[in-house]
Amino acid sequence: MKLSDYIAHFLSKITDCVFVGQGGNIIHVLDSLGKRKDIKVIPSQNEQGASIAADAYSRFNNKIGVTAATSGPGMINLMQGMACSFFDSIPTFHFSGAVVTGQLRKNKNIRQIGFQEMEVVDLVKPITKYAVLLKDKNLIRYELEKMLYYAKEGRPGPVLMDLPDDLQRAEIDPKKIKGFKPPKNKQIKVNFEKKLFSLIDRSEKPLIVLGHGINLSNTKKQVKQFIKKTGIPFSPSWATIDLFNYNHKLNAGTFGVAATRYGNFAIQNSDLLISFGCRLNTQITGSNIKSFAPKAKKIIIDIDKNEFTKNNGLKIDLKINMDLKSFFKKINPHLKNKKNYDKWIHNFTKLKNKYPITKKSYFNQKKNNNPYVFMKKLSDKTGRKDVLIPDASANLIWAMQALEPKGQKIFTALNHSPMGYSMPATIGAHLADKSKNVICTIGDGSMQMNIQELATIAHFKFPVKIFVLNNNGYGLIKLTQDMWLGSRRVGVDKNSDLAMPDIIRISKAYDIETVKINNHNEIDKKIDYVLKSKKPILCEVMINENQKVIPKLEFGRAIHDLSPRLSKEELVSNLVL
Repeated sequence: MKLSDYIAHFLSKITDCVFVGQGGNIIHVLDSLGKRKDIKVIPSQNEQGASIAADAYSRFNNKIGVTAATSGPGMINLMQGMACSFFDSIPTFHFSGAVVTGQLRKNKNIRQIGFQEMEVVDLVKPITKYAVLLKDKNLIRYELEKMLYYAKEGRPGPVLMDLPDDLQRAEIDPKKIKGFKPPKNKQIKVNFEKKLFSLIDRSEKPLIVLGHGINLSNTKKQVKQFIKKTGIPFSPSWATIDLFNYNHKLNAGTFGVAATRYGNFAIQNSDLLISFGCRLNTQITGSNIKSFAPKAKKIIIDIDKNEFTKNNGLKIDLKINMDLKSFFKKINPHLKNKKNYDKWIHNFTKLKNKYPITKKSYFNQKKNNNPYVFMKKLSDKTGRKDVLIPDASANLIWAMQALEPKGQKIFTALNHSPMGYSMPATIGAHLADKSKNVICTIGDGSMQMNIQELATIAHFKFPVKIFVLNNNGYGLIKLTQDMWLGSRRVGVDKNSDLAMPDIIRISKAYDIETVKINNHNEIDKKIDYVLKSKKPILCEVMINENQKVIPKLEFGRAIHDLSPRLSKEELVSNLVL
């Protein structure tokens, strides 16, 4: 059996599509994939789009996104999506075609022997869980099974095989190649129940922090059981904003550097934080970590023991190093009847009503569209059959602040967060679940990063919806320049020499239907039209070029002191420490 045929057979057991680039050193793998009827090959215009699509594909129902690309430039392009998968702990599979084994360097002081030869394994080690250069054709089964194990084991992530051209076309005997035996995991007894329940019993204002670990461990049902049984309110991270409805009684709101005022006040007023699979990074805590939830005891449950060794100054009162599935299996049967948290819930609900993200005055804007109004409208008009994928920068913040989830699946690349993620991500999302209506929002600046994938979308007629929020440049960088550099502009808009092409004309060149929303008078009708489309469609949403992110934290301040800043009296009145 040809080795590349064996790879294709193996992949057919874990996926139904592979996202690929082209190139001389990967042609045998692509040929083997192309011969199969149970795998769809999706060629990208740029391998970056392929790896992002694979990342998005893997965020649905424990699927595995797979890519294949040639060495050198193809491999470099794959790294963008691989980094998204690594930093968000998403299991993805990657193959890079290498030069023939006889042209692989043995002396690394020699810069290159084979054409487009590259030290791929060394290059991707920091952003993969496991990477290997295959040197023995009879180890193919062993390495594929090992890759699959490490992609899913513990804290998930991407894996890669660098595959020489001559081994791809080598003949193997599938009956004679050995497999991989996963190592036995040592069961470590963790006794924490007594202290956990004691901290909960003593708390009057507890909050559960819902982290991405809930998605990765597939424990949404168990989390809901825990919350229902204890009655403890919760604050979702951006990764779990879609776990509960926005208007859930116990939802205290998102929190962090660019979130909601009321969510930040809830965190600061709490006396106990229970973090389920959340790293509590500085985008959540703010840079002034000592001021984060200053009166709260902190319990963190995380599968990665390294998360407890960060020297970020955050004091953790109870560290529980285990996966959430095991945690809930151990704890949920012994949960006590819920306490009365009515006063606490009333307190943050009052602030939720007092500080809405999308203010009524925003709807009165006459020129262009207010992004908060747009995001709220999009939120109101979508539901359980819809997938929303915001892009990076201001676009992402407006979405995560203003969306009011009620069953939509909402995701993006949160930790690596490259500009241009959301548009190629629609490809992977659509192929992962064709029953869903896939919608992305993206800035006009971000759109240029992967605009070539409009060709892929148009060719396959993927019925995805692309809303481009056009504020004539890089809005969030402008705000940063305002804050730190006296509003001196460099490379953020046309006036500072950033080329900004016409999105509508480009989309038409790709044979994609276009719509434009100029102002609030058009917003309802045109959003409805786009959402009902059965074919690819792009909608340009005109935004004021000086539109700010409101509210947002300035560096060094505590998260309750967001800008625009409240008066000292109002600030103090909202803190019941």
